[in-house]
Amino acid sequence: MKKIIIAIVFSAAFSACMPPGNKNIVDDRASKNLELMRKFNEEVINKHNTAMVDSLVAPDYVEHCADPGYTPDRNGLKKGWEDFAKGYPDLNCKINFMIADSDCVTMQYTFTGTNTGSVAGMPATGKKINVDGVDIVRYKNGKAVEHWGYMDEMKMMTQLGMMPGMGSSDSTKAKVQDDNSKKM
Repeated sequence: MKKIIIAIVFSAAFSACMPPGNKNIVDDRASKNLELMRKFNEEVINKHNTAMVDSLVAPDYVEHCADPGYTPDRNGLKKGWEDFAKGYPDLNCKINFMIADSDCVTMQYTFTGTNTGSVAGMPATGKKINVDGVDIVRYKNGKAVEHWGYMDEMKMMTQLGMMPGMGSSDSTKAKVQDDNSKKM
């Protein structure tokens, strides 16, 4: 509920700041961009249809948060989603809320899935993830042209058993304390 209220407040603030003559144009563009973001999530992420990337993303697209091993462009984006879908065949992206101004859409989401395939050279764990993140995408002429984003990768790595969680078991705490005392 809190997320919905925040989204409504931000929407009202953006609408109130728009000049009266441009408000309908901006609202129309923002609505179209929201729909493009929804379509990308449904087709590319949830249905694993990476062939749709070319129709939704501009050829001169810039990925500001490219993962290691992937180019910061449209081809890198497509390859990244192909690889992620292989690692998490049941991957699902739930949009928790989105907000848009004329050119940019911000989305807060939750990824869920089971790691049954190799990702980034790491073997499958068979474990489930439930991870939140935020994406900001700028659109121009009906296509995504830039992306910035954040996903709670530390939480994901902890859920996959690849790193200990904060406040983990007593045996882990004891080992850390023992290691620290040896350094003194």
